[in-house]
Formats: sequence, structure tokens, C-alpha cells
Amino acid sequence: MLAEMYKKREKLAYVFLVGTLASALIFFIFATPKTPSDWVELLFFLFPIGLSIAIVLISRAHYKKVKDIEIPQSEKQLLELKDIVIKKDAALIPRLLLFEKSGQYVGSVEIAKTSWWVYPFLFFASSLISLFPMTYKLASNDGTSEITFRKTGWLKQSKVEIFNKEQKKIGTYIQEELKALFNIRGVLYDEEEEAVLSIKASGFSGSFSWNDQQGRRLAYFYNGMFPHEYTHLFRDTHNDIVELAEDTADKDKIRLLAVIGFIFFTRIEQ
Repeated sequence: MLAEMYKKREKLAYVFLVGTLASALIFFIFATPKTPSDWVELLFFLFPIGLSIAIVLISRAHYKKVKDIEIPQSEKQLLELKDIVIKKDAALIPRLLLFEKSGQYVGSVEIAKTSWWVYPFLFFASSLISLFPMTYKLASNDGTSEITFRKTGWLKQSKVEIFNKEQKKIGTYIQEELKALFNIRGVLYDEEEEAVLSIKASGFSGSFSWNDQQGRRLAYFYNGMFPHEYTHLFRDTHNDIVELAEDTADKDKIRLLAVIGFIFFTRIEQ
């Protein structure tokens, strides 16, 4: 799995490198530098060329490191899990990987649909992802979409509509974006537009929990070790772990997982 990611990253870097070199060649042919200032303008191409070469070399080095390592696949479904380890993917397009605490890969949070012109922004500044409306999905490790959520709005307020596997809307999450730079403030609603959970979190440092209207703890967030034999491939001392209440109904768990996926995804570079 990891080897495949780094291989794709290397290929994308080669494509970008060839495109940049072709652009530089066309510029040189049709606007041949004649003065020192013209040559300085041509130096503009050095940055993307250097960046592409660096990505190729780094991806190749990582690929050699992990090419013979297989991450075990979980036999459980997302809704069966109590504890989930959340990790950023190594790919160019932002994605989150979800694991059991034992190290078995259970699924991912990724972009399901967005406008074609958004992808160039995500290549170079994935932190901009919170600016664009798009559809996400929580997929199992075989690629099957289990949960879908669609985000609209920006700046003042973001609205996230949540859909189950059958694409039936089962909830909505409203987040106040003006306050989200330092503190997350939002409300989760069910399909009847009844408030289920008020969400408050000061960033994602330290441990904290989300409690429902009756004071019952639905989710607990903490940082911890990733206890399995492949821990050296990831950050092994600062892993985001979510513990979900065992007696949570499937519909409530779907809504929770969608909100967790959205918040972690849009803060992927923060």
C-alpha cells in the first residue's frame, strides 16, 4: 500500500517535471533571452524544476524503503470499530488513512468529487482544501464507499451534509468558520434537523471529548503510540486516536465519523 503511494507520487512528479521543461523550452524558443534581465526571468522555471526533482528523489528513496513491506488489512468494517488511528497519506492529493490500534488498515477519508481546477491547488498547498466546496467519502479498505459528506460554504460558515451508504441524507453539520482558525465551533443535526451534538474544541492539542446533550461522552480524542511493527513508517509518537462510545447506534456513528473525517481532513496541514 505505502509503496504504491510513493510510486504514484514519483510518477506525478515526473509528469510535472516534463511539463515544466517543455514550458521552459517553448519560452526559450519563442522569447529567446537577449538581455541579462531576460535571463533572470528564465530563472523562474528553476523552482518548479528543482521541486519536481526533489519530489522524485524523495519518493524514490521512500519507495525503496517500503517496497517489501505489507500493511495488514483489517477484516472489520468502519462501523465496527471503537478506536481509530488517523494518519495523513503520503500522496500528493490529500487523503487520510484509518487504522485499528493494532496497525491493521481499515479504510480512508478522501475526496470523492470536486472541480477539476481545484487539484492544482491541492498539489502545492493542501491546506487550501477548506476553501473549496467538495464531496468526501469514508471508504473501507477495499475501496467501497461507506459514508459520503458534501461540504458547501466558506469563511463565515461551512455546511456539511451527511449521507449513508445508500446515499440517504441522515444529518447535517454546521461549523462557524470565522472561529475555526483556533477553536472549532459547530453543531451536528440529525435528519430531522434536531441538534444532536454541540462541538467545541481548542485546536487538536491534548486530549478532549465530545459529549451529547445528556452529557454522555460520544467521542474521546487523544494522541498516542501506534503499536505495531510498522511504526517506523509513520510518526510513532504523535498519532491522532479517536475512541468512540461502544453503545452508539450505527446512524449516530455514521454522523460522528463524517464530522471527524471532515474536521481532520480540512485541518490536514494545520
